[in-house]
Amino acid sequence: MLETTVQPGTNIVTLDAHGGITAGEMLHMREVLDEVLRDHDTVRMVAIRGEIDFGDISPKALWLDLTSAGYVKKLERLAVVTDVDWEAKVSGWTSELLHIPTRRFRLDERAAAQAWISRP
Repeated sequence: MLETTVQPGTNIVTLDAHGGITAGEMLHMREVLDEVLRDHDTVRMVAIRGEIDFGDISPKALWLDLTSAGYVKKLERLAVVTDVDWEAKVSGWTSELLHIPTRRFRLDERAAAQAWISRP
């Protein structure tokens, strides 16, 4: 499941992913990002990643994810909330390669991630 929410009145988007992911959930994420970008030039994102069931991600959802790379250019700051170590490494690469301030938090540090993403 991929749940996409926006902190009202801000450019802070939270993506909470766990289990399988459908194309409809990916389309909803893109719609939310497009809406935020209509009102703001950038997006601050909190990506919460639980255990993903890669066998239960629809092929169309995977394609939509791969073709969403343009949104990365609009990231102002990224908080990655996960206990999965390989995902933490990927977030470090994102920071280095794309020069996006990125910080990793454990799942029990969600409040700290929200505080960090919200600060000026």
